[in-house]
Amino acid sequence: MATLIENVQAVANEAGYTVASTVIGSTDTTTKQILAIANRVSKEMANQYAWPQLYASGSITLVASQASYALPGDFSSYHYETFWNQSTRYRVLGPMSPQEYADIRGFGLTPTTYQNFQLRGISNSQLLINPTPGATTAGEIIIFEYVADRSVRPRTWVTTTVFAAGSYCFYNGNYYSTVLGGTSGATPPTHTSGTVTDGAVLWAYYSGVYNTFLADTDLSVLNSETLQLGMLERFAEIHGLTTILPRYDLQLNQDYSRQSPGKRLYAGGSNDQRISAFNGTVTFSGI
Repeated sequence: MATLIENVQAVANEAGYTVASTVIGSTDTTTKQILAIANRVSKEMANQYAWPQLYASGSITLVASQASYALPGDFSSYHYETFWNQSTRYRVLGPMSPQEYADIRGFGLTPTTYQNFQLRGISNSQLLINPTPGATTAGEIIIFEYVADRSVRPRTWVTTTVFAAGSYCFYNGNYYSTVLGGTSGATPPTHTSGTVTDGAVLWAYYSGVYNTFLADTDLSVLNSETLQLGMLERFAEIHGLTTILPRYDLQLNQDYSRQSPGKRLYAGGSNDQRISAFNGTVTFSGI
């Protein structure tokens, strides 16, 4: 994995440009531009496929007379047919279309066995459960799988390191933010609720979105070399630089295809036009 500063410097060096020694907070035009490109390409990479690195599990506990529930703070999209009532072991059907939900409201239909869900609204409270839970279903747990909006992660926690107020760290698969900054001690933030004191630092568990580079030490969750290719090609296009061959799209497809073991097929023609197949993902390239 390469850090943000390493990615920016690598792209600038290959393109023949000079960037500042720090990226976040820099006023240098080229540095700011490559940072903006890094953020855009990183988000595009995450949105292109459902990457296993971004898989996450969510759950809600039903409350009597409450129909809408908050989704996880880092929620991006859900995996189809993964909603289950863990308490009854019945599938929760959905998502309901607007027409289906209108039918339920208009006709007053109440499912007797299976619950239904719909994602709606613009706030985090957008998971709608139908029928509205009552006293007999209160306490039941709905589980589901989703894709987290976390294509970037902060540096891993280490002892005797200065963490500024409002900064982040990564440890044991979780994200944490500083309530109070300072020098870390010997107590890693291994909790998922409340706060923990670590030397002079006060850590709080962070459950929200992390899809933008916020510090020079931040890392891409996905392939850094592919990120650099995307950054370089975008930078070259903006500045009218000549590139040998667009490689970013092909590399991105190959990255995703490597998530599962499989066979690779080359079908070449007289002009060496190749079809590359990786685990069901087919890409066409004129190498």
